[in-house]
Amino acid sequence: MTLWSGWAVLVAVAIAALLPLGRRALDGKRAALGSPTLGWHVALGLTTSALAFLHTLLALPALGSPEAIGAGVGGLLAGAVAFCVLVAHAGIGLQLRQPKLRKREVKRRSHVITAIGITIAVTAHVLWLRFG
Repeated sequence: MTLWSGWAVLVAVAIAALLPLGRRALDGKRAALGSPTLGWHVALGLTTSALAFLHTLLALPALGSPEAIGAGVGGLLAGAVAFCVLVAHAGIGLQLRQPKLRKREVKRRSHVITAIGITIAVTAHVLWLRFG
């Protein structure tokens, strides 16, 4: 069950990321604040956070399994980092919904940097658990 929930999180992350990126590729500019594209991005982002939390809860009973022990703590550490960065990313994203946000460029840059961090941590998590 943990494996499937992890893949569900990965698919949700990919779709949530592709919405604003796809809109930008089509229009040549960012989606407008309050646009349907960003609304779906936020909804999928929050769904992704919930799925990541569920994935973490489903993984807890399996921590004592031979597979988890055999893979070592690196994969678990990478997963924990990914989860923490995902929570930070969601928080920054919710701040970006405020129309009168000061230093929007700084927050937007932080949002992109945390997205890259999530990608790196999740990749490390999957590879470490898969190939140990």
